[in-house]
Amino acid sequence: MVVVSALAVAAYRFPGTSGFSVPWSIVLVLGTTVSLVAGFKNSQVFTRANEALQAFSQITASSRMWSSFCRDFTDTSTATQLIYRHIAWMTALRFALRRPMPWESLVRAANVEFRRRRYHIQEDKKSLPDELRELLGEEAESVLKSPQPAIALLDMQLAQVNGLLKSTSIPPQIYSELTKLLRDFHDQQARCDRIKNNPYPRQYAIISSIFMTIFCTLLPFGIVPVFAEMGKLGGFLSSIAIWLTIPFSALLGWVYMSLDLVGESSANPFEGNANDVPISQICRDIEIELRRGLGEGNLPSALRPVNDIAT
Repeated sequence: MVVVSALAVAAYRFPGTSGFSVPWSIVLVLGTTVSLVAGFKNSQVFTRANEALQAFSQITASSRMWSSFCRDFTDTSTATQLIYRHIAWMTALRFALRRPMPWESLVRAANVEFRRRRYHIQEDKKSLPDELRELLGEEAESVLKSPQPAIALLDMQLAQVNGLLKSTSIPPQIYSELTKLLRDFHDQQARCDRIKNNPYPRQYAIISSIFMTIFCTLLPFGIVPVFAEMGKLGGFLSSIAIWLTIPFSALLGWVYMSLDLVGESSANPFEGNANDVPISQICRDIEIELRRGLGEGNLPSALRPVNDIAT
């Protein structure tokens, strides 16, 4: 913006192009269009992020119900197995959601540097096989062979619940509630997968960036005559008024470009960026709660925000 603004001032003052500018009405129409497009993009992006948060809020509520039913209506060994397998499912889900995708903004140099220096997500520190082996023991090997470990774990849960019904270890009413909860886990995983695997429509994102570039390029050429007229008032401003085009154009351009960048960096709520849904922290909190319900004392520590960033 500084360079383009300087070119606008030079074009306005050079003898060969003296007085060159873009009519303010054109800049105004472009600015209005850009505002509408950026507003639409940010609104849709916020909806995606809010849906992602809602999905994990529902997972939290259903996890508590799952733990209660398992502890109240099955023996201690079975309850422990079902609850630990549920924790493993959340672990597999968050690792799947954190995998990089080509359209995500985390690969940008600025984001890579920010994440390297400011914070690290839990999925960078440990691997899925290691965490599943800690939770499931030998059972983890069969899960890891599946192309979709999270789905495999839900299938194993359903198979065990069916077995409990056939052996009359649980009444039909509890079986019905457990299967409803498993269906809800499938539904929430599908919601998260849809957000992860389907980016914000690229045609809207690209058009927004193109409009922003055109507007910010023409903006100084529309502003320069305004400040040039201010210089005709005389006094102190007479010599510097036209040069005020540069800082004010840069300021206005920064405002518009920031709106576009905020939308772009918030469009993928599971990529591990600073603006994402903190799924690692949410899953750790659920794990602590479920294991405390089993009466365990040696619990993992909660994940605290790092540099005021929740992960």
